[in-house]
Amino acid sequence: MYVGNKDRINVSSSQFDDFIEKDNLYIDKTAFIEHILQDPSNVLLFTRPRRMGKSLNMNTLATFLDCKQKTAHLFKGLYIETSPEFEHVNKYPVIYLSFRELTIEDYKWRFKQNLEETAHKYLKKEQISPTMNRYFNNDENHSVGALMDLTKNLYSVYRVNPYIIIDEYDKPLMDNIYSPELPEFKKWITNIFGSALKDNPALGKAILTGVTRIAKESMFSNLNNLEVYDVFRCSVYDNDFSLTEQELTELMPVEKLPELREWYNNVRVGDSLLYNIYSVMSYLRNGCKLDTYWSNTGNMNILTDLITPARTDHLSKMLAESGYTHETYLEPKLDLSQLMSNVDDLYYYSLAVQAGYLTYALAAGTELHERLYKVFIPNMEARNTWKNQILLNMGLRTHNEFFNIFNNIENTEDFSRKLTNFISMKLSYFDADTNELEKTYHVFIFGMVLLLGYKCTSNLEAGFGRYDILIEAPKFSAVIEFKQSESQKDLEKDVQTALEQIDDKQYYHPVLERRLPIYKIGIACYKKACMVKSILH
Repeated sequence: MYVGNKDRINVSSSQFDDFIEKDNLYIDKTAFIEHILQDPSNVLLFTRPRRMGKSLNMNTLATFLDCKQKTAHLFKGLYIETSPEFEHVNKYPVIYLSFRELTIEDYKWRFKQNLEETAHKYLKKEQISPTMNRYFNNDENHSVGALMDLTKNLYSVYRVNPYIIIDEYDKPLMDNIYSPELPEFKKWITNIFGSALKDNPALGKAILTGVTRIAKESMFSNLNNLEVYDVFRCSVYDNDFSLTEQELTELMPVEKLPELREWYNNVRVGDSLLYNIYSVMSYLRNGCKLDTYWSNTGNMNILTDLITPARTDHLSKMLAESGYTHETYLEPKLDLSQLMSNVDDLYYYSLAVQAGYLTYALAAGTELHERLYKVFIPNMEARNTWKNQILLNMGLRTHNEFFNIFNNIENTEDFSRKLTNFISMKLSYFDADTNELEKTYHVFIFGMVLLLGYKCTSNLEAGFGRYDILIEAPKFSAVIEFKQSESQKDLEKDVQTALEQIDDKQYYHPVLERRLPIYKIGIACYKKACMVKSILH
């Protein structure tokens, strides 16, 4: 269900009252409040990819609970108004902390500033405890017990247990993963959590959000009362973030649904397949224009830094082959010390899934506790993100060389010789599977062509068959057919077979209307030897 004007779309605010008071479109996620209040756990952590509505949900919860405001009217007509939990509206002090603003340079000062603003909001000057006054008035006092002390101070005045909301708890950690100050910063946060969130009789509930789940053994080592709701866990919270199919159908004409499913759906949380709410709202705001809205708002430099030739091969196959999945074990809890080093696939793909760049399904024949999954690119937006942002790592050093080869494609003899040398040399960096050698060559060339910015499709039906690669460049078109040879002496024979197949099957049929030169390119491969031959059609 939604309220507000469908034509008034705000994608920049995380303030609940902005949506309600200004009649902006708001997707009703207030069932989240009911779920929080009915949850028997006192400390809850929610991890979801960015831009899935975490901050807005946290602000909505704080607005509902805050005893210093009268906000019941803002929830008129929303789900929570019909819930028995509505009796809790405006009953609690709320300590709201956004770690998004903390930096490695001034985190202690900013944290103190946030606590002081909260104290002055809820407490008169004479109600602030001596302990808190000493903390606020001494620039050298950065006690890790200050958050706990503030909950006790608020409880002593209001006689109700305050709530703590910590939004984006992991952002300063992930932003500074390679900083030499990170261990000290992590230790400080660990001590803050251990003091305020464990066995604190003054605490009502603590709700934390983030993108990643930092390992309990390090980050939350002192918390035996932590309940984690991550993307792998099925729960009542599955649909409380982002956009469900039902919510989308209320917003969109039916003819728009297929392209939205292709571009923004398939973000798995538990048993739910969700749409990226930020991208869908941006799509509506921009006149139903498809674009990579989500990926344009951030980056995943860690994924780029940790890419390897083998991972590039897997990712390229995901790009080149519709439905391709990579089978791997996944670990919900990420260890920062592991992420700071040359991580194995377990952590790499776990990070990519938690961040939303990949999604997952349970591998066939396995139980959930075994944690063996199939991972894959969820939608077109994520596909373009890998192509434009992550796989760029594969071709940064070779981009210009590869561009120059294709830029001289009209000289077919020179083009064939240079592309042969290029492939033979560059594939020495890849772990070529001799059982799928043709596929390895295929995805390598496909990934490199994508990096040139050319329109490039793979394994689609055309003419009387299915081509390997079809390229539509600004000044030419090209069809590439691959063959795997049984020996090096068969390369020349097989490359000729590839060219004849292009003619026989008329793979070039989709680009005839472009009225540009069409080049037929045959590539035969045997181990790391190959032969390329190009002919102008």
